[in-house]
Amino acid sequence: MDEVIKHLSNIYSIDRATLGVICALCAIAALALKDYLASPIFVIFAYPVLFIPSVLVQYLFILGEFYPPRKLDQWLMWTIMASICGNIAGIAVVAWFSRAREALTTPHTRR
Repeated sequence: MDEVIKHLSNIYSIDRATLGVICALCAIAALALKDYLASPIFVIFAYPVLFIPSVLVQYLFILGEFYPPRKLDQWLMWTIMASICGNIAGIAVVAWFSRAREALTTPHTRR
């Protein structure tokens, strides 16, 4: 349990600039995704699904020490990369939920 609390504390301590870049990129992705949702208001629920995996991927990049966080160009590149990977994972989750909902609500016919 101490490990989980330590990781959650480290995720919570990610700096505001990184979170700001991730928020902006996830907002752009949510805006693009809005046109493909059943109702555009569902983007409110899709945004956290995009944001949380992006933050988790960023944390994995920090844990893996893939880049020196003091270099601005590498920090920005890896933050954008984390947002892209998190958005791909989030869009996959949203598509999976949509497919599951469609499968559960559509009546099955025998052939």
